[in-house]
Amino acid sequence: MPAPPRLQAAHARRPWSWLALASAVVALVLALDAWQEYRDTGQRERRQLTQQAATLHDNLALQLDAAGHALSSLLAELPSLQRESDGKAQLSVRLRAYADAMPAVQYLSLLDAQGTITVSSDPALVGRNSGQRDYFAAARSASPLTLVVSPPFRGALGGWVMVLARPVFAPDGRFAGALVAALDADYLRLLMRPLHGGPDVLVSLSHGDGLRFLALGRSGERDGVKLDVAGSAWSRHLASGAPDSLLTAPMRPEAPQEQQIVALRTLQPPELHMDKPLVIAVGRDVPAVYADWRSDVASALLLWLVGNLLAAAALLWVQRKQRQRQREQDEQAAREAQNQAHWDVVLAATHQGLWDFDKAAGTTSYSPQWYALLGYTQEAFEREGKTWEDLVHPDDRPKLATAWQQVLQGQKDELEASHRLRCADGSYRWFACQGRVMERDAGGAPLRVFGTLADISERRQQEEMLQRLTENLPGLLYQYQLEPDGHSHFPYTSPQVADIYGFSAQELQQDAAPVFERIRSGNVPRGVEDLRRSARELSEWSAEYLYEIPGRGARWLSGHARPQRLPSGATLWHGYISDVTEAKEQSLRLQATERVLQQLMSEMPVGLCMVDARHRVYFRNQRFLDQLGYDEHEVPTLREWALKAYPDPDYRAEAAARWKQAKAEAVNGQIAAQSYRIVSSDGAHHMMDVAGLIFGDKLLLTFQDHTAHLVQNEWLRKLAYVDGLTGIANRRSFDEALAAEWSRCARAGLPLSVLMIDIDHFKAYNDLYGHQKGDACLQTVARTLSQSMARPHDLLARYGGEEFVCLLPQCDLEGARVVAERLCGAVFGQALVHEGSSAAPCVTISVGVACTIPELQREPATLTELADVHLYRAKLTGRNRLSDGLNDSWNES
Repeated sequence: MPAPPRLQAAHARRPWSWLALASAVVALVLALDAWQEYRDTGQRERRQLTQQAATLHDNLALQLDAAGHALSSLLAELPSLQRESDGKAQLSVRLRAYADAMPAVQYLSLLDAQGTITVSSDPALVGRNSGQRDYFAAARSASPLTLVVSPPFRGALGGWVMVLARPVFAPDGRFAGALVAALDADYLRLLMRPLHGGPDVLVSLSHGDGLRFLALGRSGERDGVKLDVAGSAWSRHLASGAPDSLLTAPMRPEAPQEQQIVALRTLQPPELHMDKPLVIAVGRDVPAVYADWRSDVASALLLWLVGNLLAAAALLWVQRKQRQRQREQDEQAAREAQNQAHWDVVLAATHQGLWDFDKAAGTTSYSPQWYALLGYTQEAFEREGKTWEDLVHPDDRPKLATAWQQVLQGQKDELEASHRLRCADGSYRWFACQGRVMERDAGGAPLRVFGTLADISERRQQEEMLQRLTENLPGLLYQYQLEPDGHSHFPYTSPQVADIYGFSAQELQQDAAPVFERIRSGNVPRGVEDLRRSARELSEWSAEYLYEIPGRGARWLSGHARPQRLPSGATLWHGYISDVTEAKEQSLRLQATERVLQQLMSEMPVGLCMVDARHRVYFRNQRFLDQLGYDEHEVPTLREWALKAYPDPDYRAEAAARWKQAKAEAVNGQIAAQSYRIVSSDGAHHMMDVAGLIFGDKLLLTFQDHTAHLVQNEWLRKLAYVDGLTGIANRRSFDEALAAEWSRCARAGLPLSVLMIDIDHFKAYNDLYGHQKGDACLQTVARTLSQSMARPHDLLARYGGEEFVCLLPQCDLEGARVVAERLCGAVFGQALVHEGSSAAPCVTISVGVACTIPELQREPATLTELADVHLYRAKLTGRNRLSDGLNDSWNES
């Protein structure tokens, strides 16, 4: 009987309510996820900008420290050089040497009291006047230790320049000029270039007064822009007084409406005594930071809308199908009612036996076919006084009696039973007995049951054979039936059902719901939707899901089934379930390993790219992109990459030949690293070690950039030859010069002299006046000795502690004695008070003089050893004197 219209409408509205609720839940989850991703994106970008600003701060601090110490060293040497007749020439050499050693310095210059450049590492600047520059005015009023940092200005050689200056004072304390170092803007751009992260990134270096010196990253950015604008990131950072800041504020004065996330660092190392700080800023546009997030949110919103539309369309389609199915069922019921009269004729024409039970009469009547199935005639059967109960196999009687009583007691309307009956020949055969209640009394109790009997012995044999086959299968054969009202059950399961699902076949024949309760919650919604789609489309169902049996743990199950529509409107699947736990776990481990490998390759600090058999570059990690910048749109193949990386044809041919040779010499597929000069996409030149690994028909290339290391090593190599305390050559420099002069004088047959010098009673001086005074004494002695050297090719070096050594090429013993006497007199003339000395009331030195004509078969160390022996003799005979092993003399100056 159809439901009332109001009830039907309520039933139709219920799925729409559930759909609206599900849509709202999904929208809430998407909103929460979008908010979390928005917060994570901001935090991740702030960490990255802060790290970039810190890295840039440390790199620039090293460059400023080197420039500041170079200026200090030159200031210490300046008085002695100014007293020399060729002092300007020597100073010019020193300026060029320091400028060459420091890539961050464009040039070094000395300005007189009027601001005129008198000496410079760049000869083009000599004679120019910079007296009107701000830094020169600041140097006039600065203290001797102050490092003046000039605002950026347009230099005489073109381009923006920033100058570091230290004031120079005359011996009477008057201002005598300034010693300046101009920072090289091009090198600083190169130093800051690796920090670029995209077209919206802006990296800037500005003066503490607010004038920008350098700007990199965003195209069109100008140097020399004033940044001290109210509300800007620069102004807020300076106003805070903090050494570093992380702000969301305008970074570009010309666009105050634009917001950037900016990391700022103040660069002002205390040991340099800078009068003005430098400010480093690394920022990104807020819209660009969240561009990917907005795209993802838009995609998620679009998917949500499309999902809602599809779900609504599917629900409309399902409801339309349900209404159509209901009409078909009503029509079917009408047809069945009309054709009920024909059933008796149809059944009589079949090979099934008919039986009719009349409860009121207490009799059961049978059709002739019923007797024929058992091999009886009606007369013989009745003559023997048998009943059908007498023919039932003893093992089947309890089950059949229970089913029959359920029908007679009104618990069921239909009888369905399979059992064995003894035939006339004495054998037992399998029969299917089906019946239906056809008439009831006023209380609803059955009065008449009509049914059929069919011989199923052959089918039963096939089922037994199938049973034996299914018992040996490793998985589960099954039938799963989903009724139109949503109820489901398993009409058939093979014996393995208890191993697979942990339930008996009898339990699942009644209800399949317990199976779904044990499926891991994360797999249920998708599994249910897959079943519904398979039922709608009658398409093959296939799935993998986690199933948990209490006490046995979770197992991965894999299922495949094909559906069919039953006349009742139900859907019946025939399928197979297998346990794939081991294979699934192995697959998951492999996937996890692949993900870890992918992450490691992407984040490795070495540039990586992978090339396939067609020489196409199908993978580039982030380091490769950061260093070289070539993506797949620019260089899809290795050959196209080589054309850009080696623009010079001759060098490209040389590189190709070297790489071909390295591949030919590969051991176990490993191509040894070789150094190549490579040009990146931004035109910068890099020295990189390139190695490779051949696996199959593919190639993995690794790139290690050591450009910065080469520059730094060259700078350190130059600095390694200067003594840090006294500013003169160190022992390493002396040893190399001695070896070179020994060979040269040996080949030419010329004399070579060495003076070994020791400060008398220096330990007593340290103990009496302290180590700081001792260091000052060493510096004074070194400066005095250096100023007393007459020839430019003579070398004075600190040998160690309070010992100095002087190398005099092409100088005989007499000339060496003259130099030694001049050095003794010069130190004595400084009149440095030394109350702890027994040699004199002031600081004095003792000198050991040695001279020889070198021979190539002898070691140069023999000359220094001889000078050391003579020094020992000078100290033994009273100090404040020189000794050459033959004559000793005391300095009477």
